[in-house]
Amino acid sequence: MTPGSIPGRRWLMPAVLLAWRLILSGPAAAQDVQAGGLLLTGAWAKAADNDQRLSFGFVTIRNRGSEADRLLSATSSGAAAVELREPDPSASGGARAVTEGFVIPAGDVVALEPGGRHLLLRDLQAPLALGDEIRVTLRFERAGAVVLPLRAHWH
Repeated sequence: MTPGSIPGRRWLMPAVLLAWRLILSGPAAAQDVQAGGLLLTGAWAKAADNDQRLSFGFVTIRNRGSEADRLLSATSSGAAAVELREPDPSASGGARAVTEGFVIPAGDVVALEPGGRHLLLRDLQAPLALGDEIRVTLRFERAGAVVLPLRAHWH
């Protein structure tokens, strides 16, 4: 008897092959972006269900230059607004908008990460499902405008 001839087992091989393909493909790796002396790595956004109108963006910014830079603002055509936010236990939702930007000292690293500084993407134009990508333009004082793709994950 062959596996294909066992009643109810015809689905087994295609299911195993599909599972293997999904395991090997995994989420796409974040694309590193270089701008002036800055290196942006590990960029991602929190996936948002159909009924959610917001997401959070994260990235690690390494300043390999000799002068400090400042992340001034962020925008996206996929969201009505993008805010720079930092933790503030006294603020509604535990974080507050930052208007002065984030300083990235020369030779240092600033991480926008869950529970810390982050981007808040408000009023998404479409759901941000697992694996989807949204592009955010970060505006730096020295490095200028940097387009950063954020791939959606469930982290």
